[in-house]
Amino acid sequence: MQIKMPSKWRVTANIDEEMQKKLEAWAIQENRSVSSLVATILKEAVKSHDEGVYLHSQSFPNRHKDKRDS
Repeated sequence: MQIKMPSKWRVTANIDEEMQKKLEAWAIQENRSVSSLVATILKEAVKSHDEGVYLHSQSFPNRHKDKRDS
């Protein structure tokens, strides 16, 4: 028996109140939900990563270091 995987996943992120307000304002400007906006932001970030464009990845906390970085 094969388990069917959901076509969409739910992700939980912990953000501070300032970020929440900025995302809400941005979503209002674009007449969309915060969820839709964040999904689009993530989609574009993954696309950039796949294309080799790392959006300030050096500043990401807990970044996995390549063995060459050691």
